[in-house]
Amino acid sequence: MAICKYCGNETGGSQFCQNCGAKVDVAPIPEAQPVMQSPVMENYAQPNQIPTQPQAYTQPTFYTPGGAGGLIAGHIIAIILGVLCCCFTYFISLGTMVLGIIGVVFAAKVRSSTSAAEEAHNRKVSRILLLIAFAVLLVGVALFVVDVINTMHNLGDMNFSELWESVYASVSESMKSVSGFLHI
Repeated sequence: MAICKYCGNETGGSQFCQNCGAKVDVAPIPEAQPVMQSPVMENYAQPNQIPTQPQAYTQPTFYTPGGAGGLIAGHIIAIILGVLCCCFTYFISLGTMVLGIIGVVFAAKVRSSTSAAEEAHNRKVSRILLLIAFAVLLVGVALFVVDVINTMHNLGDMNFSELWESVYASVSESMKSVSGFLHI
């Protein structure tokens, strides 16, 4: 059995201390040496006994990864923009939402990383997903703007009231077909 050099507890033969979690170097427990005791004073405390110097406790060093708040916030913003834009970006922003959700998972893994290499990998994947999510969103918005420009160009010299009447007529026609379908 080994003893943890940080807290002094027995490790039970494992590589990590079950009390403080520090990695344990396998060092055998020193065997106890017999102590001579006086039979008369065996059960009594000795008066004016000066306590021995306690062992110096050193804090175990563990890997503590950095925060990922900025990455999580960026992915949440991408998800919200994807939801807001999904109706007019031809559902391209659904890809933004999916990438944002996957990115949040990797950003959350940054905080639970157990090594610097794992943290760096999760942080890199999260950043890449964030950039791709915003790129997909921008492509969707650009396609929407191009479609609006083409629609306005095809309408020609139609003024606002004529455009409004055209939209109203098409919406009314759609509602009639839906109400006919639903037997309302």
